[in-house]
Amino acid sequence: MLSLKNKIEKLKRVHYIVTGFLFVATLFFCSYTATDLKLINTSLSHFGIYNNIGILWNASVFLIGITLFIEAYLNIKKYSHANWLLFLFAVSILCLLLTATINMKHAIHFYTAYIYFIGFTICMFLFGFLLIKTDFRIGITSIVISLLSLIGPVGILMYLGSFAIPELTHTLFVFIWMIIIRFENNYKKFLKKLRLNSEPEKLREQIDSFPEFVQESSF
Repeated sequence: MLSLKNKIEKLKRVHYIVTGFLFVATLFFCSYTATDLKLINTSLSHFGIYNNIGILWNASVFLIGITLFIEAYLNIKKYSHANWLLFLFAVSILCLLLTATINMKHAIHFYTAYIYFIGFTICMFLFGFLLIKTDFRIGITSIVISLLSLIGPVGILMYLGSFAIPELTHTLFVFIWMIIIRFENNYKKFLKKLRLNSEPEKLREQIDSFPEFVQESSF
């Protein structure tokens, strides 16, 4: 028999998987239904005002926002981060919920979308930065993913000149981050197989001693 703790953990994983599946299914359904909207030259917000699928799309985005907040809360409690980081996560996710609630006909829709994009990316970076000393691998991974979730979408936006693909790219990196945190032990075993899981303490010592080395080598 599974213990209550294991049952809760299993329920969390099922909730996360179901949410991700529903978002992907909704994306494909909306793309199939809105035949005149092409992801390569539009933004995802257009789905929110498109005839009969607008409510479905906005509901899926709202569900993603709720899931992100739950994951942020659990992760901060798990790694004993400060409450101010949870507040920053909450503000960025609130902006996502407002983006899903307010359609793109209103200018505030775009401001809340930008705040979510920048805010959640910064939160992932701060999460990793605060975690480096206690969990080096997850900390560095969070920092790298946060940087990729900024550089990738911005680069694609500059190349395509449209928002849908950059938005999906950012969402993909957020999901990858959530998966890694949720399946932390499996991720670390994967790093070990790649021999990327060995002696992070030595690497930290080398990083800490770098300024001292530079000072000794200066004239």
